[in-house]
Amino acid sequence: LQNHNSVQLIMGDRRRSPGFRGGRGPPDRGGRGPPPAERGGYKVLCVSSLHLKASDDVVRDTLYREYKKYGDISVRVMHEPDERVAYVYFRNFDDARDAKHAKGRIILFDKPAIVEAVYESASREEYEGGREAGG
Repeated sequence: LQNHNSVQLIMGDRRRSPGFRGGRGPPDRGGRGPPPAERGGYKVLCVSSLHLKASDDVVRDTLYREYKKYGDISVRVMHEPDERVAYVYFRNFDDARDAKHAKGRIILFDKPAIVEAVYESASREEYEGGREAGG
């Protein structure tokens, strides 16, 4: 069951990295301007490269145990066409950021899973119909 009317989310590190992974960002900007992560912000972490032997319940329980100390969360495991991923939803941006910085990698059955921020789209109204919706 997939809801196609959900808020448009953009994978931060996987598709369009803001540049702070791998040192490919612009040279030192001298502290001018906000860091790219603050543009849209994120309240959701996507955990991928999950071990095949880890059941959905084990994934859910492990992520809940690892991240609940950073704030109120919910965890959802999804089966996408080419892989299984888990999403950890936080109530606010600060909790999500703190959790990602403190737990940027999760180990499941001796295999590291990838933790990525899911940035909110700056123009999400366009995807929800916004003012151009026929009336």
